Amino acid sequence: MNISRKNWIVLAVVLFAVCTLLQAAVVPQAPQTLELKPGWNLVTLEHPIVDDIEAKSFLALQPMTLDAVAKSYVRCTSLADLKIGAGYWVFAVNEQEIQLTKDQSQTSWETAALKSDWNLLGVADNSDWQSQAAAIWQWLNGHFQKISITELTSGEGYWVTPKQ
Repeated sequence: MNISRKNWIVLAVVLFAVCTLLQAAVVPQAPQTLELKPGWNLVTLEHPIVDDIEAKSFLALQPMTLDAVAKSYVRCTSLADLKIGAGYWVFAVNEQEIQLTKDQSQTSWETAALKSDWNLLGVADNSDWQSQAAAIWQWLNGHFQKISITELTSGEGYWVTPKQ
């Protein structure tokens, strides 16, 4: 079989295009890393948790979030209790890191929204409460401090009040 030079060039271009498309289709996503310090930590989930093992490792921390209606903390015991962008209190005995992998098949999801009273929220993928916040308080080194919108960090949780 004699393949002409022109056919080889066409074949090479087609193979290059296919390889490029395959590489673009598999865009690796960096996992969210929760860097927990000893004591209480205020964190959020940036995106949906898919992996059961990762969900169990987060739930093993016994995260607590704010029930805005009851105005009290509630412990999250199942994956269904977890909301993207909600703030969670977790206690760590030792410094540790928890890795949470993003579900690449999900392109949209609902994030926790700012309500009319105090809110326990975090900066997550797709969160949009930041421009509506009047005051933002961060838990840092065992106490709260007021911060500006420019100091927000993805994956962290905050106490937030809305603009009136």
